[in-house]
Amino acid sequence: MKSTKDYLAELRFNLSLRNLDVATIRDIVREVEAESSNYDEATASFGSPDEYADSFPKKATPKGHQTFMIIGVVLGILWPLLQLILRDRTAGSMSNWAVTWLPAFGLVALGIIIDFSRAIARSRKSR
Repeated sequence: MKSTKDYLAELRFNLSLRNLDVATIRDIVREVEAESSNYDEATASFGSPDEYADSFPKKATPKGHQTFMIIGVVLGILWPLLQLILRDRTAGSMSNWAVTWLPAFGLVALGIIIDFSRAIARSRKSR
């Protein structure tokens, strides 16, 4: 059985994805916390954390919200292009593959991870 803390954590995260202010998220979470004692009671009163978060208006995405992911994708595209243009054609095919594509995948993954961790950090600020 899930506790109220689980409900509040899910709600807090879903509200942060809607780009609400930290103070607003805190007020909403405190209201839910005051009116329910367990996960099932909170779900019965407010609906699932997703549904309840959807009842609040979504604010515009902050500027630079996906900057790292965009940079990672751009670098992930440019790296293979440069490697394909400048590569040593006499080297083995596997070494070319590794040098060409692994850094590209790594750059894209790094951009996604950084942006996701920034969303988590925003969610934790509302505690």
